[in-house]
This record gives sequence, C-alpha cells and structure tokens, in this order.
Amino acid sequence: MLDRYLVSGGRALDLATGASISWHLRRSTTVAMLPLFTKRAQSWLIDFDLRGRSRVEVWERPTDEWGGEPDHVGTVEAFRAALADAQDGRPRALDLVEPSLANWARTHRLLAREARLAGFVPLDADALGAVLAQGRWRWPSWLKHRSIVVFATDARLSPDAVLALFRLATKDARPHLVVRTATGDRVWRPRLMPVACQVHEGTEEMLNGPDELIARARDQHADGRVIDAEATARWSVLLTVPGPEHTAARCALARCLIAQRRLLEARAALLTADSDEAAELRSQILAGPADPCNEPAMVEAFLDILRACQDVDDGQLMMERMAALLRERLAASTIAFITRDRDQPHVVVHAGAAAPPVGQLDLALRALDTGLAIGPVDRGPAVEAAWPIRYGATVVGALWCHWAVGAPIVAPDIALILRLAASACAPAAYEVSERSRTPRIAALMPELVGDSQAMQLVRQVVLRAAGSPFPVLIEGESGVGKELVARAVHGASSRRSRCFCALNCAAITDELVEAELFGHTRGAFTGAVAERLGLFEDAQGGTLFLDEVAELSTRVQAKLLRTIQEGEVRRLGESQTRKVDARIVAATNRPLEAAVAADRFRADLRYRLDVLRITIPPLRERLEDIPPLARHLWSVLATRTGSRAVLSPSALTALGAYDWPGNVRELQNVLASAMVAGPSRGVIGAGGLAAHITRATAIAGRATLAEARRAFELHFVQAALARAGGRPGVAARELGVSRQGLSKLVARLEVPGRERPRLATQ
Repeated sequence: MLDRYLVSGGRALDLATGASISWHLRRSTTVAMLPLFTKRAQSWLIDFDLRGRSRVEVWERPTDEWGGEPDHVGTVEAFRAALADAQDGRPRALDLVEPSLANWARTHRLLAREARLAGFVPLDADALGAVLAQGRWRWPSWLKHRSIVVFATDARLSPDAVLALFRLATKDARPHLVVRTATGDRVWRPRLMPVACQVHEGTEEMLNGPDELIARARDQHADGRVIDAEATARWSVLLTVPGPEHTAARCALARCLIAQRRLLEARAALLTADSDEAAELRSQILAGPADPCNEPAMVEAFLDILRACQDVDDGQLMMERMAALLRERLAASTIAFITRDRDQPHVVVHAGAAAPPVGQLDLALRALDTGLAIGPVDRGPAVEAAWPIRYGATVVGALWCHWAVGAPIVAPDIALILRLAASACAPAAYEVSERSRTPRIAALMPELVGDSQAMQLVRQVVLRAAGSPFPVLIEGESGVGKELVARAVHGASSRRSRCFCALNCAAITDELVEAELFGHTRGAFTGAVAERLGLFEDAQGGTLFLDEVAELSTRVQAKLLRTIQEGEVRRLGESQTRKVDARIVAATNRPLEAAVAADRFRADLRYRLDVLRITIPPLRERLEDIPPLARHLWSVLATRTGSRAVLSPSALTALGAYDWPGNVRELQNVLASAMVAGPSRGVIGAGGLAAHITRATAIAGRATLAEARRAFELHFVQAALARAGGRPGVAARELGVSRQGLSKLVARLEVPGRERPRLATQ
C-alpha cells in the first residue's frame, strides 16, 4: 500500500490532494471496521487496505468542513469507464461539476482511491508540475513507468502544471486520465471528452483573451524563459481561430522552437502562417547563419542520424540512440523498432514512456508484410506512421512512430527522416534480429534442425522408432548427423533416463572391438590388467549406438548376432554368460545390401539390425535446411567463442550454392573457420567464408561447359572419398575406376587436401 502515496523523510503525502496523511494499523477483529470517510478527532478515513485479519488505515486532517452526502454513483461509474479507456491506451478527459467545494473534497478522495485500486497514480495538476520541474522535466523513478490520473479544479493551474499537462498530452504515450472539475451552484453533469487535446483550457491569463497570452509568450521568450514561453504560445494557438491572431500565435510558438533548435516543429508551425514575421522566421529556418553548427533543419537531422550510426559499434546500443534521436527530432510520443517473431510483431527497441502493446502495432505489421511505407495516418486523437527497414532485398524490420495528439511535423519531413533512418540503421537492425532470432525447430526434438519435408519425415520416423523396443538402422553419408539422430531416438524413448553408449566400429581393431562390446577379465589378453565391463553391460536398460557397423569383422558379427538373439554376453576370458538389456541402434554410411552381396556382412545380422530404418538425406538434397542449420550452428559457436557477429544474406546465399560433400560436419567446420577468422562483431559477408565455398559459388554463377564438368567431377570425387573415409581403394571401387585412374583424377582435378594415392596403401 505504500506505493499509493509519496512517503519520504518520515512523512507521508497524498499528492492527489496535497494533504499530509497518517497511518494506523487496526489489528483487533472484535471492533467493527470503520466505513470510508468516517470522521474521528478532527481527521477522516480516506483509504484502507486489508492485510489478513488486520487493516491499514489512512487518515487525513481536512482543512474544510464537508457538507451533505452527495450521490457518487454516476460520478464513480463515469470515472471507472474513463479509467478503462485510459488503460486501453486512449487518454481521456473527464469533466465534472460540483455545487459544493466541501462535497468535492470527499468525492476527490473517493476518485483518488478508485484510481489507486485500478493501478493509476492520482496527482494534483500543480503537484505534477512541481514534481517534473524539480526533476528538470524528467519523470522520477517512482513515477517513470506508472499510469496517472491528474486532478485539476477550477482551471487554477501554475505555469509548471500547464507545461506538464501539455507535455503529457502531446509527448507521452503512457495511459493517463485528466479530471477537470468546476465547483459552483450547478448540479452534477458528468461528461466524457474523447479528444485529448481539449484538456485544461489554461491559466487565469487565458480568461483575458489570446492577445495577452501572445504578449506574455513574447515577454517570457525575451526574458530567456523559453520553456514557459512555449507552453503559453501553444495555449494561444489552441485558443485562437484562423486569422491575424492565430498567425501571431504560431509565430510566437515558432520563435520558441527555433530557440530550442527544434527546427522541424518550427517549420510545421509556420506552414499555414502568412505574414512578414512568418516569412522572416522561414528564412531563418531554411538558410541559417554562417555558423556550421546552425545548418538547415533537414541537413542537421540527416547528419545527426548518420552520427548516431557511426558513434557506436554495438547494434543494440545504436538502435537505442537512434530511437531517442528520432523521438526528439519528430516530437513523437513513442518510437519503436519492430521485427517479426513467429508472425507476431516484436518490439526490439523503443523510446518513450513504455513499450507499445502488440495490439497497437498493426500498422508496423502491415509495413513488414508489404514492405511499403505507411503514414502518417490519423487515428482519431493519435497519429501513427510505419516505415519498412530493408537489408538487401529482405525486409528485416520496421520503424514505428506514434504521436499522442497529432503530428507536429509535416508529413514530407517525417517521410524523409524515417526513410534515411531506416536505410542508415538497416545493418544494425539485421544484426540484432539475427542475434535474437530463435530457430523454428520441432519442440520435441530441438536438436534436429531443418524445416524441409525430408527432415519432417525424419522426425516422424524417429518418433515411431522411439516408441518401439526393436533395433534401428540409420543410413546416411558421413557427416549428416547419424549419431545426433540416434541420440534423438534414445531421448524420445522410455530408456532416456538410462545410459547412451556409442562405439565407432571403424576406429579400433577387431580385438579391441570385442573387448569394448563384451568386456573382459583380468589377463584375458596382453594389456588386460584389470576386469572391465563391456558396452552392452554399461548400456543396461539404455541404448547402444554402433557407428559404421559395416566395418565389423565376420567374427565380431557372429558374436554380435548371438548377443542380440539371446540377450546375453560372455566376457573375454570367461565361460559364464550374463543377461543384458540394451537396445541396438546401428549406423552405416553406405547401404548394407551391397556389403551383404559382396559377402562382407552377414545377411542374418543385417536382418536383425534392419528392423526399423531411418534414412537421412545428404545436405545437398535439402538445401532449404542450410539457413536454419547455419543459424543454429552459428549460435552454438558464438556461445562457445563469445562472438557477436552475424552472417549476412549474401553469406547464406553462398552457403546454399555449395553442394557440401562433407554434409553438416563440413558446414560446421566452415562456419567455425569464418567465425575465428572474421571480426568479433558486425556482419560477416560471403568474402569471410572459406575460399572453396566462394569459388564454387562463382563457378555456379558463371561457368562454361568445361568448367561446370570439372566442378561436377571434383565434387563427385570428393563425395566418394568422404564416403570411403579417405581410403582410395574403396573410393575407386565405388567410382568404378581403377586405383591408377583415381590417382590421375585426383591429380587432374587438384582435389584439395589430397595427395596422389600410393599403390601400396589401402
């Protein structure tokens, strides 16, 4: 409850009425709770809050006696309706008439309590002006992001209150409600005023006519009180009708704006003014003195925008400075940079009282969808504009502007400034959006990245395989992510709480493979200094992944077949068997049918392993997965290295033009090389990628028939060598050439990283 009042220095103050208040905690539940506005010992109860079985009461000593009991029902209902409109982002003014000042004191406190219960901060207009003036016209921390209700009675406002109310109505987008009250010998007539610019028709000087207001504004400007002069001049513009007085008021306002270097607002103020004084002021705005610091309005705005883009390297900070600069230059209530997040607008950076709600960003969403500039559009009391931000041929975001009460800048000036700002901050907007983008991946298997139809089919097969207890065979070229799919099968199955054990069958000898799979006793062979469990026993209740299963010898294949069939293992050096329960997931980089036909793999073991098959297509057959894969791998690498750089669209295009014989593993290595070799922040283009990637892109873009044939042969040979694990004999058999023919191909095509194969090696 303390946040409803201003508590400082041991004193409590109700800023809605300006009165001192005191607290009282009523703990006893036997005493009847006092109703609101009960009088006791020259004080009255103005508010209370329940805390369990206790009640905190707020008491105030009134300065005037209160009269009879007025009817508050109509007033409270109108006030609540106005609060609801203000909460929806539509500032309102509520006009009230009270025949008795004493009755108004009670109603005033009742409405203040309703405002506090609705989450608003009630403030007297003079108190609001004093608070802002003391803070040099900046919102204090306790009020910075709060919605407010301002009470003004009998139009008696201080100059600070006038300026505070005008700034609230024109340059602040926070939800607020202004209650204007007149006391006299009239009956209650609550009336809602939907136009926000009609709040508080001014000070006592306003009653004497606009001529005195214009003269007062000129005197204040001559005394150096530019801010007060601006407030007075703006009220004079509101109170005059088209004619000489209106022109003089606009000229007085333009002088105040020129003194504050707000030249675009001054130009807009003089747009309809036709007099010698207006022509003189226009010449000051357009020509300017010889001092380089006093350039014409648009040139100065352009230079400020370019400086904001060059002063800092961090894209987020640059966009924050740009938003603040645009808000000042365009005199807007809110400026926001908008991106798209899963078909919904997302506020990346904003300058203003609070971030705009998503429901208010339909104009920005239209700019993102169409890529066209929209506005300024008049939406009742408010004006909005949206400008798309393009990086290359892609719309990466939008600039959204909001003015609470009309745009004080002419539409062509707004369009020019937004156009330049959108072009200048496009690289930073792309960098920030790429860094904050979450890859759209299936929720059940976030490790399987890709939106192609092939990857969607892989996910479906993985889910079906995970729900069954049978062995799984994964086929795919080297580097496509077979172990990742095996881990996905394990993670989606009922065995995910148990161990996942992996063995590369092609990386160790036959003797060690047997020891790794089945375990051994001490002294079973040379080097067996201790007893060791095999992977079948380690994976008890879990999953055993056998990578490159086609490389097993026939002896190990026979023992593996018996283990799968009987569900038991016998360690090397032992005669007894042990029951095991481990699910087998095998992987191979070439189909097992060919190995069975060549008598290199047992057909019965193949049938045992190939119960459920998952085929992973190579990366060159699902090129649409390269952008999300590249973003995912880049984010992982950036987390490990601390880099803040992002890939440009041209780099993603170059990655998509390469056919990736090494598949995802090669893509990961290329991205790691680009990240280490490139800058630690900013955007990395296609020139930052490896040379063979850019060379392949250039050949694909402009190649003769001979160049295209050579490129195809090079990639075909590289893919065969990759599938064969770098063994020339295996690659030669797959290509259908002799070993000497493969040696000549490698020499002629200049395969990177390959020497001429020697005939004595296999």
